[in-house]
Amino acid sequence: MFQRRGDKLERVRTLGWVDFNRNSEQILIDLGVVSEAALADARTEAATKNERVLDVLRRRLNLEEIDLYRSLAQQRGMTFTDGDDVLSHLNTDLFRRFSRTFLDLSRVIPVSEEDSTLTVVTDDPDARTDQMERLTPKHRIVCLLVTPTDFRRIWSALDLTVKGSRFVAEHGVSVGSTEKPDTSGNDLLGKDSNKHISPYLVSVYEAILLDAVSEKASDIHIEQYENRVRIRLRVDGDLHDLPQYQLSAREIRGVINVIKLRAELNIAEHRLPQGGRSRLQLGDTSYDLRIQTQPSLHGENAIIRLLPQTGRAMTIAELGMSSAIGSRYQRLLDNPAGLVLVVGPTGSGKSTTLYAGLQTLADDGRRKVITVEDPIEYSIDNIQQTRVRSEIGFSFADAMRAFVREDPDVILVGEIRDQETALEAIRASQTGHVVLSTLHCNDAVDSLQRLYDLGVHPNSIAGELLAVIAQRLAKRICKHCRKPARPDPAIMAEVFPDGAPADFRCFEGEGCDKCNGRGTQGRVAIVEYMEVDSDIRNAISSQPPIGELRWRALDAGLVTMRDSALDHVIEGIIPLSELPRILPRERMAPEVRGGRRSIG
Repeated sequence: MFQRRGDKLERVRTLGWVDFNRNSEQILIDLGVVSEAALADARTEAATKNERVLDVLRRRLNLEEIDLYRSLAQQRGMTFTDGDDVLSHLNTDLFRRFSRTFLDLSRVIPVSEEDSTLTVVTDDPDARTDQMERLTPKHRIVCLLVTPTDFRRIWSALDLTVKGSRFVAEHGVSVGSTEKPDTSGNDLLGKDSNKHISPYLVSVYEAILLDAVSEKASDIHIEQYENRVRIRLRVDGDLHDLPQYQLSAREIRGVINVIKLRAELNIAEHRLPQGGRSRLQLGDTSYDLRIQTQPSLHGENAIIRLLPQTGRAMTIAELGMSSAIGSRYQRLLDNPAGLVLVVGPTGSGKSTTLYAGLQTLADDGRRKVITVEDPIEYSIDNIQQTRVRSEIGFSFADAMRAFVREDPDVILVGEIRDQETALEAIRASQTGHVVLSTLHCNDAVDSLQRLYDLGVHPNSIAGELLAVIAQRLAKRICKHCRKPARPDPAIMAEVFPDGAPADFRCFEGEGCDKCNGRGTQGRVAIVEYMEVDSDIRNAISSQPPIGELRWRALDAGLVTMRDSALDHVIEGIIPLSELPRILPRERMAPEVRGGRRSIG
């Protein structure tokens, strides 16, 4: 990239999205973030692979963008600010006073003006504001540092506003319009919508994606109602509104057309649900976007799931399981043969748990591991991964039949969806392979009934099943603002009907800038663990009612989800308020059957 130095344009070194000079490189070394040798190696790798140096450093050192830039701001004597704070008081008129070329070269964006003070933001700790000062001699310039992601969000918001104003002027559309959708089938883009898409609508879509990535959202919901359009992000399991997008019904139909085109869906079909995929590349991270459109009373809705392709899965230790269950899970992977199931509803982290096991096997490298997935969510070295291709008739079951002839030790099946796949998984286990897979069901014992329903013989299940891990995701208390909390009496009465232990304690998050005031940050798996021993095998073979199976499992040492959740509450990992959200009412109180054996 180039910067203006006096009357000349000079090329400067780039580090990530930031143009760092020697001073900032020295700051990285002084902070202990990187050594001179590591920085030199990163420069060499970046030049070889045509990547940015900061991207290489972040990947190698697992750096958090916000922590790095907060430290750089402190060392530089600058004020670090959050992108949401900037967007909440963004003055778009200031943006129009300066040329885009000047702002690009200066690497600053003017965002607010108060009296004689002009506030600008930058993602470059070495950005110079002297030229801005010469252009605005009556103002004092205050320069704030933001992360590169927030810098791009601010650019997108300004582009969105400028293009939006032009779009409204050209089309005579009011942004606050509440007109009903045109049910005749005509849309904002007209009959030639598949040939031309307004840049404004593309900017809207890209700005929404950037907001979702910045908030670490798992899903985007775009919904049409009679008098309004609603855009929401699912963050840590809950939906949150994006109020800055005040779009009309006509505009949102145009945005959904952009989404359809990116996912190669039929833009002319408004009456049937459609599903597809596209990709988003942001810095050094790629996102797989799973897209679903759904017709509704007031127009089409769109749901986008964001799956970051990080290149490395979590380890078993990082899952948040208790050390006892984590070690049992790791031991399961060392078995010579057998079936291991991870079960739960959609979005409960089943794939993450399976991938943690795969990562352990990949790091070990002594066993051949083959997977069949739909889609492949992480690319892992030392693992042979295959994707289902239903369009050409290549299913989970087809892959399983082929895999057993390829000398594997471990086979992962992304999901057991039907009888054919279930039977092939059992056969692979019977022929001497460890088989890992997922099922959609509510708890560990319920998975047995699901296999019965799929037509698997009880004796086959009893002979091959090693263990079942059932899980839900609970919100993790923000570690930066965690504090002791007073237990909710109503929840305590359900959890401890005979009275709480005298030493019971719980915690909550107070809310801080690290967690956007929510008090929680991220999620952790709460698991129910059932290891299949001889008592459970005998019970499975006799196929008793599901209630009796659970009694037998409890007597054999089933670790219930309630037990795991309470351990996490006491340790200050999740708030007590999460229990009613992840446990059915009948499982809030202790389940006692016979003599329980502890795990570990």
